[in-house]
Amino acid sequence: MHNFWARINAVLTFFGTVAAALCVLVTLTDYVHQSNPQISLQLKGVKRLAPFRSKNDQAVLSMALDADLRSAFSWNTKQLFVFVQAEYETAENKINQVVLWDKIVRSKDEAVIKAPGLKHKYALIDRGQSLRGTPLTLSLVWNVMPKVGALFQQSRSFPVGSLPEEYVY
Repeated sequence: MHNFWARINAVLTFFGTVAAALCVLVTLTDYVHQSNPQISLQLKGVKRLAPFRSKNDQAVLSMALDADLRSAFSWNTKQLFVFVQAEYETAENKINQVVLWDKIVRSKDEAVIKAPGLKHKYALIDRGQSLRGTPLTLSLVWNVMPKVGALFQQSRSFPVGSLPEEYVY
């Protein structure tokens, strides 16, 4: 006969195996879930484009964001990390990505974001003086943080035109 500790070990191992199998099944359901959020992101204007500390360019932007991210939530979603990112290309760097604004969305109730006068939290500062006349793309990116499973990211990009050719004070 088995002693008490061997029986406890067998029971705990069985429950651990069942819990691991359930976690794998829950993770697989996220691959079946298809989200189609409705998003509109626009550049309303450039409030300021000026030299920053004499070696860099800094832009102050005004944006309009209207996003319905409720479809990004599945029954396995804990929260979303949402951010607006500016992307541009310079002669020195092929890809430049700067986060301008972010928010943590913890529930479906908070997943509808309407910000007609969205101001950035973080500065758009370019190393060098290459922002003038640069084509700019704004992207809304959301990281899905599940209760069980791997993190994954989705995004939508919106080309918004070029920054002004001359400094704006």
